[in-house]
Amino acid sequence: MAVKQAQRRFAAGSNAVLVSVFAIAAACVGYLLVDLHRVRLDLSADQGSVLLADTRTKLALLDKDGKPVVVTAFSGQRGKKDSYFKDRALEDLLEELDYNSQVVEVHLVDFDKDRLTAEKLGVTDYSTVVVQRGEARVDIKDRELFKRVGKAEERHLEFLGEQAVNRAFSQLMAENKRVVYALIGHGELDPDNHDLGGLSEAVAVLAQDDYELKRLDFVRQRDMEVPRVPDDAAAVAVLRPKLPIPALEEDLLLAYLSGGGSILLAVDPDSPVPGLLGRMGVAIPSGRVLDKLLVFPYPDRPVPRYKSHPITKDLSEDSLVTVLSGIAPVQPSVPPMEGIRSTIVLETGRDGWIDRGGELKNGQALYEPDLDGAGPATMAVALDVSRDSGLVKKGAARVLVVGDADLFTNSLLAEGPGNASFILNSFRWLVGDEDRISVVGRPASKRRLALTAEDGEQIRWLAIGFGPLLVVLLGAAVWATRRGR
Repeated sequence: MAVKQAQRRFAAGSNAVLVSVFAIAAACVGYLLVDLHRVRLDLSADQGSVLLADTRTKLALLDKDGKPVVVTAFSGQRGKKDSYFKDRALEDLLEELDYNSQVVEVHLVDFDKDRLTAEKLGVTDYSTVVVQRGEARVDIKDRELFKRVGKAEERHLEFLGEQAVNRAFSQLMAENKRVVYALIGHGELDPDNHDLGGLSEAVAVLAQDDYELKRLDFVRQRDMEVPRVPDDAAAVAVLRPKLPIPALEEDLLLAYLSGGGSILLAVDPDSPVPGLLGRMGVAIPSGRVLDKLLVFPYPDRPVPRYKSHPITKDLSEDSLVTVLSGIAPVQPSVPPMEGIRSTIVLETGRDGWIDRGGELKNGQALYEPDLDGAGPATMAVALDVSRDSGLVKKGAARVLVVGDADLFTNSLLAEGPGNASFILNSFRWLVGDEDRISVVGRPASKRRLALTAEDGEQIRWLAIGFGPLLVVLLGAAVWATRRGR
C-alpha cells in the first residue's frame, strides 16, 4: 500500500515537473517566434513610437532603388547627464530604420571604446550620425539630433533625429539640391521674413525634402544681365503680389513655362490677377469663398474638400485638414483650353458659395442667390500644360493655382494639420516627384519613461525571469497539493 502511494506521488510530481518543463519550453519558443516575427502596435495619440509616413515613403524608395545605405550612430559621452537618453533614442531610431528597410544597414558605435571606427569615418564628436550611400554621405551633428525645449523645471531634451535622418535621405536621393524661386518686387510674401506674414516656416518645411527657397527679383537682374528665371529653378512661386506684375516680367515667366517649367500661383481676393492666368484659361472671380462647414471659430475659414489628385491623396486618406483663410475663388474654364488639363484640387462642399457681400445674420454671411456665386466653389486647381496649348515648346509644364496665400505663411502653417504636407506635396507634384508624396509629420516629442540604465536592466531581467519562475512556482504548488492527498 505504501509502495503504491509512493508511486502515485512520484507520478504526480513527475507530471508536474514535465508540465513545468513543457511550459518553459513553450514560453521560450514563443519568445523566439515573437522576436523573429515582430508585430508593432503604437496606440499613442501622436504615433510617436513608429516612423513618420514620410520617412517610410523614402525608405520604400531606397528599397526600390536597391542601393545600400549605411547609417552609423555614435554614442554620447559617458557620465553626462543626458547620455543614456541620447543613446536610447538613437538605438530606437536605428531599430525602426532596420525594421522598415531592406537596404538600410545600421550600426550603433560606442565612441569611447571604438575609436578606430570613428577615425575611419572622420568623426570627432559624440552623438554624431553618419548616413552613407555609395560615395555620398551626410553627417548629422548632436545639435541637429537633440534640442532643449521648455522652461525652468520643465526644460527637457527633445529628440529630432528622425527628421534629421529624413533630410539626409532626401539629400542622398537627390543628385542636386532643388531650388524654388519666390518672385518678389511687387509686395509678394518674402522667404527671408520671419514675422507672422513671412515664409520662414515654409522654408523649413521645404528644407526637410532638400528644397531651397530663394528670392527672384527681376528688377535687380536688369542691372546685371538679361533678366530671366535662373537655369537651376525647379519651380517658381508667385505668392500674393500686391501690385500688378509688369508685362515684361510676365513674359519672362511664360518663357520659363515654355521650357517645361513649373509655377505655383497663390492669390487672395484683393490681389491683382496675373495676366498669365487668363492665357491658361483660369479666372479669379470677385468675392470670397465661404461655406457652412467652417474651421471653428473663424467665419472666413471654410473646411476644404479634397478632390482626387496626387497632392491631396494621402491627406484625404488620413483625414488631415488644410486650413485656408480669406480665400479667393479659382475658376478654370469649362471646357478647358486645348492642350491644358485642369484638375480641381480643393473645393467647398455643396453648401459652399462665393460671397460678394450682402446682409449678415447674427454676424454670419448668408448665401444670396441673386448676388453670390453658387457652390461648390473651387479653392485650388492644378494644370498640366502640353505643347498643344501653344504655351510650351519643350516637354510639359505644370501650374498650381491656389486661392489663398496665407496658408504658406508662418501665421497659418502650423494651424492646420495638413498645411505642411499640402505645401511640400504641391512642390513635389510641380517638379514631378510624385513618388515622394506623403504626409509630412511635424516634430513632436516622444513619450518616454525616464529610466536609468540600472532600471532598464532590472526590468529586463524581471521580464525574462518572471514568466518561467511563475510556472515553476505553480508546478511546485500543484505537486505539493497532490502530495498531501
